[in-house]
Amino acid sequence: MPNVNIKVPATTANLGPGFDCLGLALGLYNEFEFRQIDSGLEILVEGEATDIIPRNEHNLIVQSALVLCHKVGRELPPMRIVQKNYVPAASGMGSSSTAVIAGLLGANALLETNLSKQDILEIATEIEGHPDNVAPALFGGLVLVPMGMSPLHV
Repeated sequence: MPNVNIKVPATTANLGPGFDCLGLALGLYNEFEFRQIDSGLEILVEGEATDIIPRNEHNLIVQSALVLCHKVGRELPPMRIVQKNYVPAASGMGSSSTAVIAGLLGANALLETNLSKQDILEIATEIEGHPDNVAPALFGGLVLVPMGMSPLHV
């Protein structure tokens, strides 16, 4: 299985009257590499917040991948994840959304489940509790996502 490389943008949902329903992808990205290995779980973290990110099954990327695995009735394969953080943590720029989207896209690719972006968005929204940051992290650009409705990509 080849490496899966994913680049997920920082986001903001603090857009005045669009607060919590408009989200905007920014020009700053976290990068992730997923590689299937023989056994276990390896997580390497570079860049921002290296001292606070778990390198085990409590990592948000892994937690998100496990949610997808549960949804599709599959086991998480042994993998190495390289997480390159450029989006500052706890900055209001969606660093957790980058991890959620990366975990879901990485698992989707490694398991070859071929879930649609809409499916990924629904799972990401379940994990995050709201779509305002995960939608632009997944789709890019400016996204309108009223709760309970499909996203409108602008």
